[in-house]
Amino acid sequence: MKLNTLVLAGAIALPVQYGSDWQLLKYSRLEANEVNFSRQGMAVKVDQSASPIIYPFDSPKTVTRVEVSGNLSNLLDLPSTQGQKGSDDFSLKIGLVISGDKTLNAFQRLFSAKWIRKLFDLAPEGTGVEKIYFLNAVQDESLLGRQRQHPQSELIFENNVWLLDESGDFSLIHDLQDPQQVIAIWLSIDGDDTRSSYTTTIKSLLLKGSFDA
Repeated sequence: MKLNTLVLAGAIALPVQYGSDWQLLKYSRLEANEVNFSRQGMAVKVDQSASPIIYPFDSPKTVTRVEVSGNLSNLLDLPSTQGQKGSDDFSLKIGLVISGDKTLNAFQRLFSAKWIRKLFDLAPEGTGVEKIYFLNAVQDESLLGRQRQHPQSELIFENNVWLLDESGDFSLIHDLQDPQQVIAIWLSIDGDDTRSSYTTTIKSLLLKGSFDA
């Protein structure tokens, strides 16, 4: 287990105050978010930007619940229904990278986007990936409960489980319908599609399930 990860009875508290074990990636054609770590938590400053934030595990973890608290500075500027083209931004998406049997061969790696190569690199040797299962926070209550495989990738599945329709502090909990074997956490906080600017601060991120110390 990584140095700053706190393992409790049946839970893991991810170290959102420390940046040493997080991986900050960049999409090739997009401006990256500004990410800062402090005693207050992980502050993700979005300025018409997007970039993945990844926390890989040393071994798969059985996750049954996700709890997150933080603060949202202001809402997204959504010109149409959230998730549609032109409005496909979210102020908080917590992705569970699910262990599976999908892998990339040498030819596929050659022509895959950098983020896809990184996704498969997260799998322990001899294993693969099934998908990134995103738990989404939405601004429109009517979107709650909607699920989709993302139109741009069969590797991304989204579930709108939280309502985040006002700025300020938030505290969110989601119980998974079935336990999932998770090999990494993949945070997505973006504003590139809607040209939005805001800051999402994650003060705590807790996973519950079956874990070894």
